[in-house]
Amino acid sequence: MRFTLILGSFVIAIVCSALGQESSSWSVADPGFRPVNVTATRAALWTCGVGEGIASSTDAQHWQVKHHVDSGGALLLGMGFTSDTFGYAYGTSGTVLTTTDGGSTWSPQKFGTDTILQASFADAGHGLIRTQAALSYLNGDGTLHAIHEPADVLQRFPYTASLVALAPEKMAILLSQGPGSEAGFLTTIDGGKTWSFHDPPNTGIASFVRADGSYWASGHEVVDKDKPGGGRGVALAMHSADGLQWQHTANDVHECQAQNCGACTASGCLASDSLIVNFYGATTRSITIPRGSLTSKWAAIDGHICTVGSALNCAATTEAKDTSTPGGPRPTEQVPKPLNAAPSAASVLNCILCGIDPIYVDEKLEGRIPVPVSFTVRADGTVEAVDVKDIASEGLKKKLASQIGQWLFEPPIQNGKPTQVSTNSTLTITVMRSQ
Repeated sequence: MRFTLILGSFVIAIVCSALGQESSSWSVADPGFRPVNVTATRAALWTCGVGEGIASSTDAQHWQVKHHVDSGGALLLGMGFTSDTFGYAYGTSGTVLTTTDGGSTWSPQKFGTDTILQASFADAGHGLIRTQAALSYLNGDGTLHAIHEPADVLQRFPYTASLVALAPEKMAILLSQGPGSEAGFLTTIDGGKTWSFHDPPNTGIASFVRADGSYWASGHEVVDKDKPGGGRGVALAMHSADGLQWQHTANDVHECQAQNCGACTASGCLASDSLIVNFYGATTRSITIPRGSLTSKWAAIDGHICTVGSALNCAATTEAKDTSTPGGPRPTEQVPKPLNAAPSAASVLNCILCGIDPIYVDEKLEGRIPVPVSFTVRADGTVEAVDVKDIASEGLKKKLASQIGQWLFEPPIQNGKPTQVSTNSTLTITVMRSQ
């Protein structure tokens, strides 16, 4: 079988190199397998990836493998912890792994055969699961229950930006009309029996997570609409115990004003490519991180941060003393295809996550540019041997290759078995010069 790849268009931003200077403070960590995502508990960093690999570290340097399958294991796309003892991981072939002892041991579960693109669990029996075809919940009976209502909401807001299972009876999904578009919360407070949709007025929700036992959302909102000039945009950070009633944080979020804090995790939110803002606690903490390797897949504990791109990169962090100098652009979160997207043909390489963050380099490029690329999709769905061709900017070529190396695909299947596929295609980038 010959596989084909269909690539869309991407927007690339170009600015001066002052914001694009990279730090040598990042170092590559080796967890014992190809990493795909990262999370954290209060005292440890965790990563997951190829071969159902799961590993942890308390210092971002020395990693202990907690689970791994030598051959035939699923590609784990994400993981999280609801408490110090309960955690979960999910990925291809309907695979879910759970732990009830803080990650020392992991137990497998199967929910069909489709790749689980997103998931969140309150405990081993209650949670939310998103595949390409369906958005479902678990209510403790071991069966996936599809969420069909409200039907008009799911049609208007087909993108699942984030899933959060706060407790067995409290679960919520941030639905949107597309990247950077209107968004709202689909919420249950009775374990999935009924669902309601809340679209906060005059807001743009960039990120939605669980932190310190509450829902947290960040982004921007428009205030003073009744005053001359028609209102102004301000940074937004709010929390809720049930997803229905929301309160603005009383903490200082002025550092989120420039870019609107996003790409949030339980460790905080990104205000730029070099600043974490954590407003979940009693006061706001600002943490400086080195520039250069940060992606939207990141996690931090005291003194350390790790991020996953084509490798697992880690660095030391410090308490921020001066945040007056603006940082570079923060990475943007990637979301799966919309719920109503048509399934791909068997001969088409099906990308799970294929996106390009804004790339900032000092080059005089502008307009629409076709870029020939070639790479290999391994049998586990990860990418290697990326070659970006026919583009004059060496800086842009290097950064494009790095981001394509982070793409994830459904493992290509030939004659009933996963196989490695090499592909050639052309992506179109639109270069926009920053103001």
